[in-house]
Amino acid sequence: MSSSNESVLTTSDLLALVEVGQELAAELDSKALLSRILERACALTDSPDASVILHDAERGDLYFAAATGDAASTLLAEWGAHRERGIPIDGSKAGQVFTTGQSITVDSVTNHDDHFKAIDADTQKATQSMVCVPLGTTAARLGVMQLLNKRQGNYSVRDVALLDHFAAQAAVALRNATLLDDVLAHMGWYASDADSHDPSRVLAALRGPARHEEMTVMFADMRGFNRLCQVLDRPEQMQSILNEFLTTVAGTVLDCNGIVNKFLGDGLLALFRGPEAGARAVTAALRLVAEMATMRERWDSSTNASLEFLDIGIGIATDTVMIGTIGTARVRDFTVLGTGVNLAAHLTRDARQGRHILVDKRTYLAVRALVMADGPESFELKKPDQPQGRSYERYSITGLRDAAAPAVLSRSAVPHEAVRSAPAAALRDGVFVSYSAADSVWLRRLQTHLKPYVRGGEVAVWDDSQIRTGAEWRKEITTALGRAKVAVLIVSPHYLDSEFIARNELPALLSAARDDGLTVVWFAVSYSSYSETDIPQFQAAIDPEHPLDSLAGHEQDKALVRVCQEVKRILQG
Repeated sequence: MSSSNESVLTTSDLLALVEVGQELAAELDSKALLSRILERACALTDSPDASVILHDAERGDLYFAAATGDAASTLLAEWGAHRERGIPIDGSKAGQVFTTGQSITVDSVTNHDDHFKAIDADTQKATQSMVCVPLGTTAARLGVMQLLNKRQGNYSVRDVALLDHFAAQAAVALRNATLLDDVLAHMGWYASDADSHDPSRVLAALRGPARHEEMTVMFADMRGFNRLCQVLDRPEQMQSILNEFLTTVAGTVLDCNGIVNKFLGDGLLALFRGPEAGARAVTAALRLVAEMATMRERWDSSTNASLEFLDIGIGIATDTVMIGTIGTARVRDFTVLGTGVNLAAHLTRDARQGRHILVDKRTYLAVRALVMADGPESFELKKPDQPQGRSYERYSITGLRDAAAPAVLSRSAVPHEAVRSAPAAALRDGVFVSYSAADSVWLRRLQTHLKPYVRGGEVAVWDDSQIRTGAEWRKEITTALGRAKVAVLIVSPHYLDSEFIARNELPALLSAARDDGLTVVWFAVSYSSYSETDIPQFQAAIDPEHPLDSLAGHEQDKALVRVCQEVKRILQG
């Protein structure tokens, strides 16, 4: 950055950057960090739309890692980490900044031929002005940060200077958080991005002494892999099939809020903890059986050799197991041990010849209202040197019942088909959170306070971060709203500024509150012009004259506890 750019920054600007740098350095959760980066970047430049765009070295393109604004959901679904299409490095402003390391500002993007217009076509929102700055140094550039459509005027030299400094701080913090995520994954704790946790606490737990915990253990294994190695002539084709299989299994486990603990050659060990662990594991298994059939058909069509022999076998057991880190101070492995693990492994070995999913008795009892199954069938679990083992019962899961009872599974666990087939009135038992992506930090604060209620099975919470990659996000939001008994509004200037909320979510909430028995509560996180909207007709859980950001930290927590108590009261009423 040139010295002329440095000179435009005031003492207040530099102090603000120091404060922001400390804030970012203290955040270890990569998802929360991305939200905080966008929130701060928008505030620094008075921008409604922002994104962090990262480089994918394997694919050789760029993708949206985080975004805020009305088009955020579309950007992440269509151009995010699990995208079908990527942002090209050649032929895009983001690619130019990533390649050169030089920030750019554009006052009228529509007049630039090298602006990548496919994203505007998808979001149906034209980019007007833009500033784009690199994230990281030449030797270790992560991607770029992009701010769009400044509210007043064009992006200034001061905006670029602020963002250059800020992006350098953000890149360091993001690299540290990503490294910690990698450490957790390599230690056997790879969990869903939607799973709110403090990484430093998780790391401490992984390093702590082993403990006993009741959970559901799942093994998933590819059937016929050894034969595949003999049938295919090209090793890269075999590797591609195995990679897709393991990626699909891991992704499905994460979608069902499980933990990927280990890849075991052509299989995987997954853990499901907390309420409805067995139900979430069985849901994952049922999805995997369907997905395996689709993958096998595609693989088979790509070669002259028949691959019909490929299949999947899944074993699931629920038990109290020992969970913890074993090994030395230098070489550690986080894993689970115990009868439940041995049961799941044994069931996996026998899950073949048309029986894709075998579960133990405890898992079956937890999901019997949801699934169809054959059994029980007795079997023995014994060590090779034992003449006789212990007798257990197992069941073969064959599919879902025609009308899966919503009480059995949480919202995150119910397959979409089962949700849509169940009566709407029976499903109106959850919480829908309406918020602006710029207020993601406050969403996470609310989720943290709601966690004891969720864990206890008293509350099921939905927000748009749970929309699966590639899903029709408008339909997902409509479906979730149709199943909610309570809607919680997180109100701020960002919330009121959102055209999508004003034109879509708020009218839908009004209609559901008027006609379908939905109860709407709201709280303010900062002062805003909420009185000019329809929001005041709803019940405020916190006095709007004292929004959260006007309170001290302990008072903020106290106010959020009141919100949670009000939600529970309505659900139980």
